[in-house]
Amino acid sequence: MRRLLLLAVPLLAGGQTPEVSADVGYRFLPSTRGDWRTYRSVDNLAEGPRLLQFRSALLPKASRWLDALRLNGANWGDPMNSVHLTMDKAELYRFTFSYRNMAYFNALPSFANPLNTFNQRSFDTRQRIWNADLDLRPGKRLQPFFSVARQSGNGLGVSPIVVDENSYPAASGIDYGYMQYRGGVHFNAAERWHVTLEQGGGRFHDDTSLSLDARNLGNRMLPYLGRQLALDKATQAYAVTGENLYSSAEVTFSPWQWVDLTGQFFFSQPKSDVRFNESAQGTLIWLETLRFVNGQQSIISGYANQPRTSGAFNVEVRPFARLRVLESWQTERTHNPGSVASLTTLNRAADRLVWNQSEQQVQAFLDVTKFLTLQGGHRYVWGHALVRRGTLSTGTAQEAGLLRRHVGLAGFVLRPIAKLTINANAEVGRGDQTYFRTSLQNYEQLRVRARYRLSDAWQMSARYGRTNNSNPTPGVNLSFSAQQAGASVEWTRQAVSVTADYTRSTLWNDLRFVDPVTYGSLLSFYRDNAHTASLAADWRLPRNRAVLTLGGSLFRSAGSRPTRYYQPLVRVLVPIRKQVQFLGEWRQVSMGQSLYAFEAFGVQQVTVGFRMGR
Repeated sequence: MRRLLLLAVPLLAGGQTPEVSADVGYRFLPSTRGDWRTYRSVDNLAEGPRLLQFRSALLPKASRWLDALRLNGANWGDPMNSVHLTMDKAELYRFTFSYRNMAYFNALPSFANPLNTFNQRSFDTRQRIWNADLDLRPGKRLQPFFSVARQSGNGLGVSPIVVDENSYPAASGIDYGYMQYRGGVHFNAAERWHVTLEQGGGRFHDDTSLSLDARNLGNRMLPYLGRQLALDKATQAYAVTGENLYSSAEVTFSPWQWVDLTGQFFFSQPKSDVRFNESAQGTLIWLETLRFVNGQQSIISGYANQPRTSGAFNVEVRPFARLRVLESWQTERTHNPGSVASLTTLNRAADRLVWNQSEQQVQAFLDVTKFLTLQGGHRYVWGHALVRRGTLSTGTAQEAGLLRRHVGLAGFVLRPIAKLTINANAEVGRGDQTYFRTSLQNYEQLRVRARYRLSDAWQMSARYGRTNNSNPTPGVNLSFSAQQAGASVEWTRQAVSVTADYTRSTLWNDLRFVDPVTYGSLLSFYRDNAHTASLAADWRLPRNRAVLTLGGSLFRSAGSRPTRYYQPLVRVLVPIRKQVQFLGEWRQVSMGQSLYAFEAFGVQQVTVGFRMGR
């Protein structure tokens, strides 16, 4: 990353004087209270110097190799920062480079064990993502392209070591990465033919280790067969490596002005290898014999191959000016054969997953008048899967899954007057089979949006959405409902602009599941009723051209996990001299929960600095 910035400096400094602007400052936290781990999990903004944003552009008047070079970035010093570089020369090349760096911290005790104030599944990692894209001969008939991308992460955390009837939180080390590369060519033949051929691949690794060297009673509160289970020392490590090659093609053909045909094909064959090693010492139970032991060790290796083939075909027909008909079909077929070998017990097991899914949809759009457009259609989704039967299920070793669902589509766009637009879309789906217990089966979905422009200064919008889903299969009995209603107002004048938004949302979910201890049926239910609002008001003072911003956001919910979150904001931007402005910002971030009071926090953030440019 530093090398990229150092290479860009002489490019910006040479030749024509570049356009440069930057916001630099320092953030203070004058007041902090509550749980710092929860604050870092939600917001994670700390004290220190900051490069809040920078923008630069070089536009040489006459250059053989460069038309424009732009370098932008934001939030350097904060947990999530980025930089973006673009270079191009008309009809010769276009190059882009993006880099993102995120410090990911998550340590919410209540999500791991509500009875404890420590967290047994947490992450403190650094994630980095970058990609470089080069397009040659943009705008020409033949356009080669190349791309390289990488994502990596490393850090520390806490994860449980599971040993038979108990789990023990342990320190973990995290290290993973994925490298992807691809290249291909776009071919445009006049306006009728467009062909894209692409070849690519990638490599993946994930190395995680866990260690525990002090006596730990784990999460089991009661003795097991009269004895207290405990872990005195343990190590666990697994390494996953994988690679993938893929090929894809896309063809678009327009034989006549009223017909467009598009076909897509994709094939890949990823492979992965797994190595697992675990050793544990303490008071343990060996479930196969129901005997207590003082140690155990497991060494396991495995591999998996997953060839995947997918394709799609789309047709758009416009028989006359007011009617459009879209027909689409897509399919995906994959199977995943794998094998696991245990060097400890000298056992080997083979497994196989088969997954086939297809979808066909037809939809028509009719302009009844210049004020009204109607749409309607039908979607059919079907598939077949074959997996190893679950441990708590009875029957043969293999279990087949089926997917069958018909969906009706309807909607309209209404423009009764020039300043008002109303959109509505609805789906009604009915199915007798689905893969997963919580997937869409018998559902209804409605979305309505309206926008009204009262004048050049006033603009209002409203939205409403609702989804109902149910699965009446005995033992599942899923009932799900989610609803959102909101409105926003924008008022823009030369000196003042105000944007306000409010959303009211509700969600409830009921689902039956099997208790792994008693094998009985239990009910899981979740309820959430929330209010979300935000406000941003800018006031531009006419004399000194200063800008004052007031606003913030809030969230309040009631139900299964009542939560309150507030973030008021005050920001000022005051000119000091030509091309130099003082900037200041005060923000308070606070959160509280009725059921988990130990996760509440309140932090004030003050940022001061300067905006400079030329």
